[in-house]
Amino acid sequence: MQQWEMKETFTFPKQLGNVQENSKIVVEPKWHEEINEDSVVVRGIYVVKGNIQFDHVAREDETEEGIYIEHMDIEKDHGYFEYALPFSVDFPNDDIESVSLRINDIKVEPNNGYCSCSWAVHCDVEKKVQAIAEVEKPAPVEEIVLEQKPVEEVQPRLQAEKEVEAEVEVESTQLAQTVPHELDFLEQLADAYSRVQIQIKK
Repeated sequence: MQQWEMKETFTFPKQLGNVQENSKIVVEPKWHEEINEDSVVVRGIYVVKGNIQFDHVAREDETEEGIYIEHMDIEKDHGYFEYALPFSVDFPNDDIESVSLRINDIKVEPNNGYCSCSWAVHCDVEKKVQAIAEVEKPAPVEEIVLEQKPVEEVQPRLQAEKEVEAEVEVESTQLAQTVPHELDFLEQLADAYSRVQIQIKK
């Protein structure tokens, strides 16, 4: 936080007389900040709103000290005015994101035809927040391994099955070829036996 004090003197027309103890002022800051890499510059105005009480005893001489307020709204023994005081303040940039101003400790000290005013300025600084993003770790992936038989074991089994099928087919073919020959032999044997029997009977 930055802090500084402002002082200013306001002078009024002599026909209004001397400033009284019940005089009050209000100070409102209006500003904008200019932020770069190296510094922060705050520029603006203090709007001073005064409600000044006079005794209405004309003074002989004009007071030449301070800011002369010529135009005021007079109501009975009080006069109201507004005045804008420009200001500019700069300070080093320490990761500053924004600033804000507030006023307190306002004091008014009357002195014949003028009054000395003071106020404290507080500059609140908001710094940049460096957020650290937490990266969520992905959940572990469970690897499911399917049980597979090696190709080397399957291929011999298929080859063996094919060989068995081939042997069965060959045996079937041989059997089919053998049966007709045996039938022919038996038929020939039966025919010869019949002929022998016929010759014996004669």
